Amino acid sequence: MFKGQLLSRRALLRGAGVIALSRLDAMQSVSEYGVSTLLEGTGMVRIPPGEFLMGSPNGNADERPVHRVSITKGFEMSKCEVTQAQWEAVMSDAHSGPGVRVVNVDGAAVSSKPSRFQGASLPVESVSWEDVGLFLKRLNARDTRHAWRLPTEAEWEYACRAGGEGEPGLGAIAWYKANSGDRTQSVATKEPNAWGLHDMQGNVAEWVQDWYSPDYYEDSPVADPKGPEGPETGSYRVIRGSCWHNTSEDCRAAIRSFDFPVSRFDYVGFRLVRTAK
Repeated sequence: MFKGQLLSRRALLRGAGVIALSRLDAMQSVSEYGVSTLLEGTGMVRIPPGEFLMGSPNGNADERPVHRVSITKGFEMSKCEVTQAQWEAVMSDAHSGPGVRVVNVDGAAVSSKPSRFQGASLPVESVSWEDVGLFLKRLNARDTRHAWRLPTEAEWEYACRAGGEGEPGLGAIAWYKANSGDRTQSVATKEPNAWGLHDMQGNVAEWVQDWYSPDYYEDSPVADPKGPEGPETGSYRVIRGSCWHNTSEDCRAAIRSFDFPVSRFDYVGFRLVRTAK
């Protein structure tokens, strides 16, 4: 064998090794952040029942009044925001091309690769509240033991606070304007809160179950509030938490926003709650 042929073969083997390692990395990402972590429960955290003060006296007007809330039943919440690997595993249609398409309740196409920032371990974003509803429908069809849903707004804030009224150093727990590089980052690369939940602040903000009403905090029930009754009270769904482009001032447990349930943003994703059937 000529020297040039030997070098070419070595280069080819090195290239094959790089490809094999890349594939292994991808497999590990899917294994660690894939849908099996949800269905098997390794990606879930048990949240105990309890009470907390919801809202903030120093935040925006719709974070007031501060009011006591009781979460009367425990539930499981996903440790991380739903990843792109999980979204694709649930939403891919084996009979269509890559990145295409299932259809939501309005007949609109929903991509299995919707995110602006692509990566298996990155949180899925650019998904609407209605897109998430289709994801939940398909996930529930896979699991006969649990009911999967979005957290209520009260459950979300209770889980974010994790038994305390204060919050640890922001840089340790959150990807936000000062450290995100103006993009999302892989889930679970910052420290979890006291209950083991990652990225409750920063990375992406999160859709929750509730309809939005600016006056709801004034007369919401103490036990397990679920938000206004329906669309007759307004046209918006609630979004909780901060994201990769928020400043530190907006990274707080009480922050809330809202938008139309058909809206999609590159800074809004979601996480899951499940309860036993």
